Amino acid sequence: MQRGDGVDYIEREKLSTKSSIISIIVNTLLALFKILIGFFTNSMAILADGLDTATDILTSFMTLIAGKISNKPPDVEHPYGHERAETIATKVVSLIIIYAGFEVLISSIKRLINKDIIIDNVVYVIAIASISVISKFLLYKYRLSIGKKINSNAIIADALNMRNDILTSSSVLIGMFVLYFTGIWWLDSIIAILVSFMILKTGFEQFMESSNEFMESSPELKEIYNIVINEAKSCNCVKNPHKIRARKFGYKIFVDMHIELPPDMTVKEANDITAKLEEKIKEKNNSIRDIVIHIEPYGNAEKECFGINSDNIKDLKGE
Repeated sequence: MQRGDGVDYIEREKLSTKSSIISIIVNTLLALFKILIGFFTNSMAILADGLDTATDILTSFMTLIAGKISNKPPDVEHPYGHERAETIATKVVSLIIIYAGFEVLISSIKRLINKDIIIDNVVYVIAIASISVISKFLLYKYRLSIGKKINSNAIIADALNMRNDILTSSSVLIGMFVLYFTGIWWLDSIIAILVSFMILKTGFEQFMESSNEFMESSPELKEIYNIVINEAKSCNCVKNPHKIRARKFGYKIFVDMHIELPPDMTVKEANDITAKLEEKIKEKNNSIRDIVIHIEPYGNAEKECFGINSDNIKDLKGE
């Protein structure tokens, strides 16, 4: 069974599993060395960076588990598929990231207030931060390419989180260089506080993204609504595409819509037109997996309380 872009469920699971395992191995090594060096040197900045990397291990584990679930084909109990498992994983990971960010923030502020800051062997911190920047960049490019290839939001989110980790480790690296040459005692805690804000930002962004998907809302859906409306208007005999609703399930999108056709048209003629319209819409975006089209006669005077149409789409937020 294949997806629209030619990647079948088995291949998708293989790519997802392989990338997650590589991510887990690399992040485990980085987190271990960062945390050990953090305790050894008394650097809160690299310790915070290590805790951030440790959350990446959890993220990769969650995407690994969610990937195995979400890659299952639809069944009787899950007719839309299992892709929401990735959304659940993203939600759980976001809460853990937010918790880790607050812990780092509170600890760093306490150290700054108590002036309990004596950094030993700054060179070790600089070395592991340099290795982290290089490793995270390579891992980010790899995970992003896999995420785009199999159209996995969870893996793409994980890759973007790693891109933020590059900035985090770079901040630690630059700060430690300055500390090494200037000896400014409070710099380590200030960097740790900045790192905590980066961690919190990532956590809140992932939390909101997963919440939007659960609430059947996503910025990318505006593009889908535009495609549906434009293709409907270009289709022969079709008028007034309205009550359009799209929902996102992982990498799949399902669409419901209403259109108006001539009242004297036969069922077969109407079916041929809706089949052609469905085909044209799917050709524009291979993430659209199913479209349910409700037919009404021209000038149908129903009061439509919800859904997207040509008039209200301009009010829809999107990228």
